[in-house]
Amino acid sequence: MSKVYTGTGRAFQEITPLPMDEDALSDVSKRVKIQPHFLGEPLVVVAETADFNLTSPSNTLGLVTLDTVGRCVAVAIASGMADVDSIMLALQITSITCKLNVSDLGRLARAFVNRPENEALLSIWEEHDVEMNEETVELLSLVASIFERDAENYADRINREQRIIVAAETYSARLLRVISWLYSSGVNAIGLRFRRYMVAGQEIYFAEQVAPALDPVADDAIGMDLTPRASSEMSEPWKVKGHSYHSDRLTPKTAILMDSLLHITSSDTFTVQWNHKHYFWIRGLRRNLRVRTYYRDRLELGFYSAAPAAVSEFLTPYGLSQQFDVTTVGGYADSPFITLPGETTVLYERWKAMLSDWLTGASPGHSRVLDNMLLSMPDASDRSLTESGTL
Repeated sequence: MSKVYTGTGRAFQEITPLPMDEDALSDVSKRVKIQPHFLGEPLVVVAETADFNLTSPSNTLGLVTLDTVGRCVAVAIASGMADVDSIMLALQITSITCKLNVSDLGRLARAFVNRPENEALLSIWEEHDVEMNEETVELLSLVASIFERDAENYADRINREQRIIVAAETYSARLLRVISWLYSSGVNAIGLRFRRYMVAGQEIYFAEQVAPALDPVADDAIGMDLTPRASSEMSEPWKVKGHSYHSDRLTPKTAILMDSLLHITSSDTFTVQWNHKHYFWIRGLRRNLRVRTYYRDRLELGFYSAAPAAVSEFLTPYGLSQQFDVTTVGGYADSPFITLPGETTVLYERWKAMLSDWLTGASPGHSRVLDNMLLSMPDASDRSLTESGTL
């Protein structure tokens, strides 16, 4: 068995990789229920395979979790060699959970923590003052307490979307190909490879993403060589999982707003670049847009390489210049910003027209799709649109 050493200066500690077995999988099960961030992100477990009429592989544990945006995440954790049956378990769980509402999930969560083996998790929830009764767990209270956010942020977000995580000790080549294919086809699925180590007499677990491959050059060989590789991408998650990184930084409603912005600018001629920590780029044919996600409750749209007065003038034909102040942000003097509050969740045609004109380099109002009557609505009407969560 190979040995790994870690440390700084003259102090080194031997890290001994440990084999996974049935007892180790049981240990992972207990750990991940209480500390699911072992899987690389904040999660809270609300159900397991026993809550569904499903038959799981003997080496695989199935869990249902919620992430920081309120999405249901089906998790399959396998010891030994994981094959396609692991992803099938996760898909079966997803096919059930996608039909459940908040009340259904609340009842599942209550049954889950009522089991004697999950007593430790119940104690944690009680310490967080999670609201629950004999029949159900108030999920808004649960996610708000665990993720330290306002419950109202989740009011219309719980289980609107689903994700899949497969965590395994080793992968068959075909399972890696299936996960990568699902991901490329629009299914939010990833594969994590985990290891158990002994460090200074203590057992620790480490997981890294292997599907889809973080290094495109290694795509063809990933089924053969899964040796952990040092990579700057592992310490810069915005370069690896740009969309989910920025989405998870935001409140759920602001994350919806970000998705709406990406939807109306989706085009073969526009590209998104996620290679920055506090913002991402939407790049057009002639101009670029900097989208800043520094604040959790709002987006800042930066019109790159333009003067504030020019941006205000550009917004006028779309009826937006009076609704939004154009400002500059320290460190981004080259990108005058307008701020979209997180309460705004849908961007309509005037925004699509304005952003299309900006990114293509067209003159203001060139591809305007609203007629003059709509654009000349009185301020009160525009305010009612904003207050109802649409712009």
